Amino acid sequence: MLVKSLSILLTLTSVLGLTLPSLDPSSRRETLAEAAHNARVLVKDLKTGTMASVYPDSTDFAGRPFAMMEYHAPCYSNGSLTLILMPISRSTQNIFQNPGHHVAYTVSMPTEGVRSPMSRGRVALMGNVTTLRDISTSQAEKLSKCYTSYHPDSKYWLPGNEDSPHTSYWARLDIDRIYYVGGFGDVHYIGPIPVDLYAKSEHEVHDEEYKFLEKDLDQMVF
Repeated sequence: MLVKSLSILLTLTSVLGLTLPSLDPSSRRETLAEAAHNARVLVKDLKTGTMASVYPDSTDFAGRPFAMMEYHAPCYSNGSLTLILMPISRSTQNIFQNPGHHVAYTVSMPTEGVRSPMSRGRVALMGNVTTLRDISTSQAEKLSKCYTSYHPDSKYWLPGNEDSPHTSYWARLDIDRIYYVGGFGDVHYIGPIPVDLYAKSEHEVHDEEYKFLEKDLDQMVF
């Protein structure tokens, strides 16, 4: 039964390019390096996730967590994520009012048609968000090209679009903690992934066209 389940998992995950352990359950488990690679693939290929923030002290729900689906785009070679923040969004309001601008962002494999959704991979990326207000036209064009390649519908609310129904800003999620669950622990890795290892896995999963120069990361201020 376990071999059959792994075979189904292999078929489902091949579309995402994940690296799975051998179908022989007695051979070995997913390694930390494989987990780092698979986490990068998840974030690159799944395109949406859940943003978790915390209500600020100034609200009636002070200290309570809030989580909502969001778009992301993996536009930076170091693993940072490109976001579009809108002041109308509750997540954005929580981020703006948090002194450290801290969030957690979770990406999970699809579970439709899977007998046990708990067998599916997921990763939580924790860090802080910076809004990118003082970027050049060239940098904005790079962000637009990358972001819309993952989310074509976002062209209607891109920052700077005068026809957008809402004010929006480019933002970047910089990661300082990663927690990964590859699936069931007898086969998959479960635990933290070093941020530097996650970043080094970039060359296997990221399109060269959308690499940003590190100097572009230094000009972004909240």
